[in-house]
Amino acid sequence: MAKDPILVVVFLRGGADGLALVAPSSDPDYIAARPDELRVLRAGDGAGRLIRQDVADTEFRFHPSASAFADLYEAGDLSLIHAAGLPEATRSHFDAEARIERGLFGSSLPPGDPSGWIGRWLQAAAPDGAMPALAVGAMRPASLFGAEAAVAQSLGDLMVAQGHWLAPALRARLLTGFGAHGPLAQPLADLVGLSDLIGGRLWSQTDEAVRDYIPSVPYPDGNPVSAPLMTVAQAIKQGLGLRVATVDVPGWDTHVSQAGQFADLTYGLTQALMAFWRDLGPLQQDVSLVVMSEFGRRLRSNTAGGTDHGRGNVMFVLGPQAKGGRMLGQWPGLANEALEEGADLAVVTDYRAVLAELLQGHMRLSDPAQVFPGLAPQTLGLWG
Repeated sequence: MAKDPILVVVFLRGGADGLALVAPSSDPDYIAARPDELRVLRAGDGAGRLIRQDVADTEFRFHPSASAFADLYEAGDLSLIHAAGLPEATRSHFDAEARIERGLFGSSLPPGDPSGWIGRWLQAAAPDGAMPALAVGAMRPASLFGAEAAVAQSLGDLMVAQGHWLAPALRARLLTGFGAHGPLAQPLADLVGLSDLIGGRLWSQTDEAVRDYIPSVPYPDGNPVSAPLMTVAQAIKQGLGLRVATVDVPGWDTHVSQAGQFADLTYGLTQALMAFWRDLGPLQQDVSLVVMSEFGRRLRSNTAGGTDHGRGNVMFVLGPQAKGGRMLGQWPGLANEALEEGADLAVVTDYRAVLAELLQGHMRLSDPAQVFPGLAPQTLGLWG
């Protein structure tokens, strides 16, 4: 059983269309700006589930492929924050991802500071588990810069990367040889400890192979989001000291023929997340999960059946600790005078305000300024 709170960060790479994930389906400007196939309709086959909310008079609906999110919302486990995003405008994927994962802006940006927001939380919290941070993927995201984190596609891959099959000789060399004294002693001892812990829990001496993870519920077959989330669930259940995990979900840059691919992406994401949530069982009480993207898409569709890079977007917070089943923040509307540069959903909520409430309310961080220096207070009420 997990003893400390755990945060899972799911990043939708490519700029997911928040106006389709959670759509202001009754807004006349929304209806006028997009053809039926790029909107969430109020009736018929393209209709999405109605969202109970009180942030505006507008009727909001989930995308019809996001029925799992609708279920979690109605169960009181999922919260929505719309019109959220970067305080600085950029429509470059690379630039936006770097800025959103660093979380430092303007006067709060120390010269030469390479740290990411999760890295700064790890420095401030100083968790003492064997594997406090895990990035599931091929590389460590910028949010984890400034702190040590395990990076792997699976825990089995991580165990192999630690050199499990050379363990006796490797451990003796590390612990009694060049790593016995000096500045490398503690990092190498931590490395050996992690290898021992993972090997002892994942390695079958009988089969001389990594044990397969058997989830408590089935995950969707052929779904690219299933395997990464299974890795996170396994790490949580194995009691490896995990405190924060990141999962990247690519493919959301839908400039061309958005309707079909967006529906597939949304269905895959939400179904895999539902399986993950059910797989955790009673450990849900220890876990919060946030879904975010680097920016949203433009209000008006383009001529290629897609949408181009925009600004404001929707964020999702999943976890029974927060007061879910609510749409939080302010809705600026989609009238031309309310749009940013006359084209984009405006950013009303700084995305860092959402993360700061998660870190303070769930991860027990006393002062969010340790992670987000210079962030102006903006209370959303996730825990209110």
